[in-house]
Amino acid sequence: MDAAAEPSAWSGQARVIDGDTISIRQQRIRIAAIDACELDQTGLKDGQTWRCGVIARSYLRKMIDGQHVRCDIIDQDRYRRLVGQCFIGDTDVGLAMVDAGLAEAMLRYLPSSHPVSLVEYGEAENRARGDGLGIWSAEIESPHLYRRAKSSKIP
Repeated sequence: MDAAAEPSAWSGQARVIDGDTISIRQQRIRIAAIDACELDQTGLKDGQTWRCGVIARSYLRKMIDGQHVRCDIIDQDRYRRLVGQCFIGDTDVGLAMVDAGLAEAMLRYLPSSHPVSLVEYGEAENRARGDGLGIWSAEIESPHLYRRAKSSKIP
């Protein structure tokens, strides 16, 4: 199925895959404009191992569990996953993850016609960083650098 045949929005009960990916009616959707830790990724917080990927997934589950989620599809990534700006009512799920310090704002891959507020996402990340929330309270490799290092180790 080509991208033109995909619906422009998906909605329904969502199942959380990880901190930045959900599934609605068996369709995986990458939440636009954010990058959360990978599930197996950890960092150091107060001298202890901090499982940032598991914590991000858990936070997202608590936020959307049992809720009706609507994702406005804005792109398809290089892995052919749909990319969408997702909402619970008027709450932007990606923005809430950034605001909680459990995802970085990742704006560079957005298509030029996206509806995401770059200012809001930037301000949310700056607030979370300034307040030392989530990933900003620990020693954590940026998720995209973690993935790159991990993929380069595969023989």
